Amino acid sequence: MARFRINLDDGVDPVDVGAAVEMLDQAVYAKVSPLVVKLLGFSQDGSLVGQFSGFMHGEVIVAAGHMQGFCGKPLGSTSPAVAFKARYPTDGFEEDLEVVAPSPPGNVPDLILLKGSRSATSLWSTDLEIMASVYALGYTGTENKPSCSKGSLSSTMPGSVAITAHADDGFSGGPVVDKHGRLLGVVKGALGTTIMRIGITPNYDLHTYLLQAGYPGLI
Repeated sequence: MARFRINLDDGVDPVDVGAAVEMLDQAVYAKVSPLVVKLLGFSQDGSLVGQFSGFMHGEVIVAAGHMQGFCGKPLGSTSPAVAFKARYPTDGFEEDLEVVAPSPPGNVPDLILLKGSRSATSLWSTDLEIMASVYALGYTGTENKPSCSKGSLSSTMPGSVAITAHADDGFSGGPVVDKHGRLLGVVKGALGTTIMRIGITPNYDLHTYLLQAGYPGLI
């Protein structure tokens, strides 16, 4: 990870540094949040089973595959989710979604592609840097605007990436980005309870999944 040092003897005010960091955080949120969609999963009888997150990539919405067939918390407490709706952050518009690429067997990778009437005007770019500052975005509770949690990329192994950040229920399927808004991966869920760590599906798995489904990959 690149490191830098600020010499306070040169007249740099720590308050200015804090303000600059806050401005960067706000800039990342402003760039990414309009693409983050709230997803609602329903059972066959129309009952709400769970709330998740996803994000627009071209003409599709990327989300976590385990929401397909999700049976509530604790698991098995409800009928499985078989239908989905999107609620968009910019205006609250809600619509039914079509599953265009279902979750693979065993949710490996933990991805699903859905499609509605809206699309993003651009595709996601990628990056992956150990211990870089990262941002996880997703929805919590009844909120209709995405929340943002800041942390660090803590480990990368083949097929497994983790970040140190807080993720509430509903963050599953949300994007994890760096300070430039480049996509690192897709939130899978929390890892343990002692240390706030989030498992993510890495961007290279998403890239392959998109191409196999016949959609543009990451750039």
